[in-house]
Order: sequence, then structure tokens, then C-alpha cells
Amino acid sequence: MKHALIASLRTAIGGMTPALAKVAETVIAQPQTTLYQSITELAEVSGSSEASVMRFCRDQGFTGFQDFKLALAKELAGDQREKEGLEPTDDIQRLVETAVVALRETEQLIVRDDVTKAAQRLLAARVIDCFGVAASAVTAQYLAYKMSRVGMLSRALADAHLATMAAGTATGSSAHVIISSSGSTVDAVGVARLARSRGAFVLGISNRSKSPLAAECDLTLIASWPETPLTGGAFPSKISQLLIVDALLAEIVRQDPDRLTMIQRTAESVSDRSF
Repeated sequence: MKHALIASLRTAIGGMTPALAKVAETVIAQPQTTLYQSITELAEVSGSSEASVMRFCRDQGFTGFQDFKLALAKELAGDQREKEGLEPTDDIQRLVETAVVALRETEQLIVRDDVTKAAQRLLAARVIDCFGVAASAVTAQYLAYKMSRVGMLSRALADAHLATMAAGTATGSSAHVIISSSGSTVDAVGVARLARSRGAFVLGISNRSKSPLAAECDLTLIASWPETPLTGGAFPSKISQLLIVDALLAEIVRQDPDRLTMIQRTAESVSDRSF
């Protein structure tokens, strides 16, 4: 977790204890200030304890507070070089810049071996059901579309009852991809749990690394920029999920190059639908 430190903290904070979450929130909100604080100062500012700060650092894979600050300093130095002193001049530029940051952080968070494993399991599945609620349903629809383009039998289930029935009739030859930014959506977690209990491969796509959904999935791919209750469907979190979808499809094509023929065939099949 020493790479993309701030991004990793954002995705992990939902699964932390309240005391450790306070430390994480303080670091995320004031990373530069944290560099100049002692362990006692950070404990006081975050409303936690020195023991909690040490536990927080070790849970992130560091030997102690100084090791954590060294990694944070390296990340902030890199961010400063990229920023080059430029500030957004309007809302459009701000959206573009946050999207760029979200994509770069997601690139760092993606575990390549997990993408490889997920692609292998999806290629072996007879049918792939994609499910998400509200804004996550957009990602599910996009994923089903992309899989159809490469000739894979896939469907997006936007209705929770239909998704639950599909999960209830799942078998070991089927796969379910469950998308939930928070990883805590009741219907998404329920469908994942049911599908997995029936022997199906369950892949999660989320913006939280530790969540109820992740606990119910065989594998979870993490996107950057978690949403809050007030930012559901936010552009940075959504574009991060779409990056994961495209990375997954690129790996599917890499493993099975014949899928390129399917892309050509599906394109030809709708060629007469445009003027």
C-alpha cells in the first residue's frame, strides 16, 4: 500500500475502526501538515491516541509513523511536480483535472494479477450477469455492452428483483459482476452473497477496498475516488469504474484474441443503423 497512498486511504477508510478512520480522515484532509507533525500532534488533531496512530500506520503496511511520513512525503513531492502550480480557472477545468487525478489513482490501485484472474473466470463463464443500483447501474450497463461487443453472453440487470432471481438460479458455470461505489448497497451485497452461495463466480467493482460487498465477492477490483452520500454518481468515481471495465475487456481480448473478430462482426451487424 506504499504506492498511491492517499488513494488507498480513501478506498480503505470505510472498513476502518472509528479511531483509525479519524486518523485517515485527518491525513487525507491535511497531508502537508501531517508531514510536520509528531505522532502526538497527529493523535491530538485527529482526536485519537498515539496507539491508534501507530496501529493505523502498521495497518497500512508501514513499520511506524516515520516510515509512513516518508512515503507520504514522496507521494506529495510527485504530486507537486505534476501540478506545476496551476489551479483550475473554472468548473469545467476542475472537472477535467479531478478526472485525470481519479484515473491516475485508479491506475495505481488496479492489481494487474486480479484483472488477469477476473478475465480468465469471465471467459470461462456461460453467462455473465451485471448488476448495480442507481448510478452503478450505468457502469453495469456499460460492462454488459462491452462484453456483448466481444461476443460474450452478458446482460445488465437494473431491477433488484430480477438480479436476485438470476442469482438464485446461478450455477458454477455462471458469473456475476456486482458494481457498488460504496460497497454497502443492500441489494448489491445481497445479490453477491446469493450468487456466490450458488457456486457462481462473483466479481465486485467498487470504490471501497474494505466493504460488505468485498467480503461477499471472490475478487474485487478497486476504483479511486469513493463517493459520499451527497456525491452519488460523481464524475470522478464513475470514470474510474469505466476505466476498470475497459481494462478488464482489454485483458479479455489479450487472453482470447479471437474476440477481435467478434468486435468486427458486432460492428458489421449494426452498420446499416447509421445514416
